[in-house]
Amino acid sequence: MLGPLEVRCGGRAVVLPPRRRSLLALLALRAGGVVTGEQLVDGLWGEDAPPTAMRTLHAHIAKLGAALAEPEGGRVIERRDPGYALAADAVRVDRDRFEDVVTGGLRDSASGRYAEAARGLGRGLALWRGEALSGCVVYGWAAAEAGYLDGLRLQAQEGLFAARLAAGLRDTTAAEIERLVAEHPLRERLWELLIVALQVSGRSGDAHSMYRRARRVLVDELGAEPGEGLRHVEAGVLRGVTDPRALLRLPPAASVAGMPALPQEMSTLVGRAGEIAATRAALDEARLVTLTGFGGCGKSRLALAAARAAEGVGEVAFADLATAAGEDGVVGVIAAALGAGVSPGAVDMTARAQGAEAASHGAVFERVVRRVSGDRVLLVLDNCEQFVGECARIVRELLTRCTQLKILATSQEPFRLPGEVVRQVPLLGMPHPALVRTAADLAGYDAVTLFAQRAGIGNIEDLSPADARAVAVICARCDGLPLAVELAAVRARLLGLAATARGLGNPYAVLVDGPRGARPQHRALRATVDWSFELLTEGERRALRRFSVLGGTFTLEAAAAVHGESAIIRTVSRLVDKSLLKAVHTPSGVRYQMLETVRGYAREQLAARPEEFAQARRDHAACYLRRAEEAERRLQGAGVAAVMAELAEHHEDFQAAVACLTGEDPESALRLAASLWRYHYLRGRYGEGRDWLRGALEAATAGVPGRVLAKAYWSAARLAALECDYPEADTFARKAMELSEAEDDERGVARAEELLGAVCRELGDYDQAIELGLRSLAAAERRGDSWAAGHTAQLLGFASWLSGDFAAAERRSGRAARLFNPVGDRERLAWCLLDLGAAAFYTGRTGEASRRLSQALLMFLEVRFKEGIAWAENLLALVDLSQGRPREALRRLATALRLHRELGDRWRQASVLEALARATVCLRDAMLAAELLGAAGRVREQITAPVPACERASHADTEALVRAMVDPQTWADARSHLDVEGLQHRIDGLLRAVTAGCGQGDRAQEFDFPAHGGGEVA
Repeated sequence: MLGPLEVRCGGRAVVLPPRRRSLLALLALRAGGVVTGEQLVDGLWGEDAPPTAMRTLHAHIAKLGAALAEPEGGRVIERRDPGYALAADAVRVDRDRFEDVVTGGLRDSASGRYAEAARGLGRGLALWRGEALSGCVVYGWAAAEAGYLDGLRLQAQEGLFAARLAAGLRDTTAAEIERLVAEHPLRERLWELLIVALQVSGRSGDAHSMYRRARRVLVDELGAEPGEGLRHVEAGVLRGVTDPRALLRLPPAASVAGMPALPQEMSTLVGRAGEIAATRAALDEARLVTLTGFGGCGKSRLALAAARAAEGVGEVAFADLATAAGEDGVVGVIAAALGAGVSPGAVDMTARAQGAEAASHGAVFERVVRRVSGDRVLLVLDNCEQFVGECARIVRELLTRCTQLKILATSQEPFRLPGEVVRQVPLLGMPHPALVRTAADLAGYDAVTLFAQRAGIGNIEDLSPADARAVAVICARCDGLPLAVELAAVRARLLGLAATARGLGNPYAVLVDGPRGARPQHRALRATVDWSFELLTEGERRALRRFSVLGGTFTLEAAAAVHGESAIIRTVSRLVDKSLLKAVHTPSGVRYQMLETVRGYAREQLAARPEEFAQARRDHAACYLRRAEEAERRLQGAGVAAVMAELAEHHEDFQAAVACLTGEDPESALRLAASLWRYHYLRGRYGEGRDWLRGALEAATAGVPGRVLAKAYWSAARLAALECDYPEADTFARKAMELSEAEDDERGVARAEELLGAVCRELGDYDQAIELGLRSLAAAERRGDSWAAGHTAQLLGFASWLSGDFAAAERRSGRAARLFNPVGDRERLAWCLLDLGAAAFYTGRTGEASRRLSQALLMFLEVRFKEGIAWAENLLALVDLSQGRPREALRRLATALRLHRELGDRWRQASVLEALARATVCLRDAMLAAELLGAAGRVREQITAPVPACERASHADTEALVRAMVDPQTWADARSHLDVEGLQHRIDGLLRAVTAGCGQGDRAQEFDFPAHGGGEVA
């Protein structure tokens, strides 16, 4: 690429037509990386791309791949969404070699190794044969890349001349540089090099003249005076300076520097390329950059990598303050690192003889200042957290007195000095275990890459699904912390993946036996956390212990509730500074997060103090009881989606609070579990809500107020009805009614009647359902409760269209919508639209039905309500079937069945199975249709619920069609079928078959729900 494009494959030259030559050049510019289709089109045609560009591109790709096919059959061009890539292991590109050599050469030059730099840069420049990509017509980003390569070539030429001059090599002539100056007359660095070449060769007069010529060119062409570099060279020439390093402001030669070499890494650094570049960029802008983060996150290795990548900063020194013998030894470690002629041991002797003050501020520190002042030095200070106060004082003085010094520090907390740039070292990216089904789901995560390398896993893609999930669990339980991941990899070599994943339930017992020679705090995870805790004050340790009862992320309010002491803002701020807490910015405000490894350790410390543990749990539970009761009111109005998102963030806290209160405060446990019923309803976690309520009800004592107990029974009955447990729903609803009557609670009685009506509706007793609903509606109207009146009217409309009374359904649902509009409750309004859409469908107005049901679907999606989404997709599928679109109907019904299965709503599963039978009949799969009808019948038998009245005619027609298409024995066998999960897989297979090539499929993914199990929003 560094000249006319030349291609060799298997030892032979490959001749390509112009367009394909340009296409290969575009791929080679990003060798090993993906180039999207849009980028390729832009690079080949620019702004004049024809309409057929993408199709033409695919044709060129196919032909280019054939031309470059390897004899062994390997692919040189790979298809990787969303584009294509040259296989990194199959292609060598001279551009990559050039960049590597130039980077090394410039690094050598910055370290004072000028002879090595000259050799390396010379080898790199020898790769060039002309202008980059000459003969390839490229546009846009690709043309800019070619320009970058030409610019890098020029930078390498400047670096080569500078290294030759600094090394005193005699093969550098002013004539060579002058030819480049003629080509690039506005490049000030070339003028500097030319003037220095003349000066060191004894042509001082010519050097003076050349500066005047350079100034004239810059003023005439740019209207600007020469920059600082040229002025510095001119001043040196006037003073008679002949040292090229001084004139060009280069660091001293390495042989003079006397600084120890940077520690060498024994293993590769994974996943930090972006952080290295960002740290290097920060050093360009600031003189003090501090890398912070929890112990074991990789601060030291990142600092070393960034220091090695530093170009043009001069000398680089490394001081590991973990070796300092107390604060008094810090300056000695720094002096030794800078080659200031003092060893740490000597400093300690000085400190004992003269006192710590003299050692810190006296001769040793002055020797360091003299060593650094005037030189360009990058000082890496590692492990500053144990002496952060002393380090901050020394750093401030050094930066004040040594104007060319830059410092890159690692510490669990920043120095908080003026001008300090603080960069938090992130944890390694890792997949969520719930979303990993195959090895392909592990791709692109740095924690996985690190684990695989250290565990000796050759190819991640070869892992079985079970092993892939185990790897995801391991990385998650390690929090993406590099140290923990590496320790887990050592264990996995001995125990295997599955056993290691199981053992990480107690990470402190598994993550031990780090590498020999490692620092003590890196030999085991517990040692790392011990190290961090030792750096805290007693007040900070106490706060962290109490924060361990908080799950997930938490607010300042929650922290204050469990801390029980003043100055919470200062305490939290200090823990964030010390990398024990992380501040997370969310739409609802700043929240705080603790690594699970830290939480587990802090919880152990808290559990060892029983009284403090009990009080922290009580304070935590009281805080989340208040939060839940306040949120319950906000779930009946506008902003439901925001409230649900807020509650979901606290899910672990609510769970812990219920568990705590159930054993210690039965009344509060009932209040908390009951206030969260609507949260569980909207989130689709009926079973979990029932479990919380069941435990609280079992622990209830005689002293619990009747109204509290009645609400708990009603909430449990509501969730039981949603899971089609009608006997328990009926029993609990009647208990709630009895308790409400005893308390003279008209609202409680009305709610219980409404719920009993809902049970009657699903069991097919529509008259009783409507009678109970009307009584509940009258009570709501007497109280003036518009939300309750709207809710009851909507349920009456629902029961009406299910019963076949569509006129009443429209009347009641319309009234409910009018009541909910001022309130702004999107979930309830969506139900009203769904009821009106159903009534329109069953009365033949399919256009109106489609419009209303689509509106309902969008609103359910807005609040992420799975039950509503499933209902809307179900009814829209019936519209599709009525209009002869069985494929579209199948797609919607497959989604509805999956969601209803996740919710545990067997009543609606039966109706969806029957609708699916209708769709599969239309698609001529009578066998599957018979099994679907059989499964639906068995579900109805189990829950004793008949086919809804409005669906009976369609059900009878479908059954008649299926019976006519299969033999009697097949029909009889189908009646015993109840493997709904197996049917779901067969439906998915049919769906893939009938939608192949038309871009459609199960739409569960469109709603951000996982395709299988769990019931969680992704």
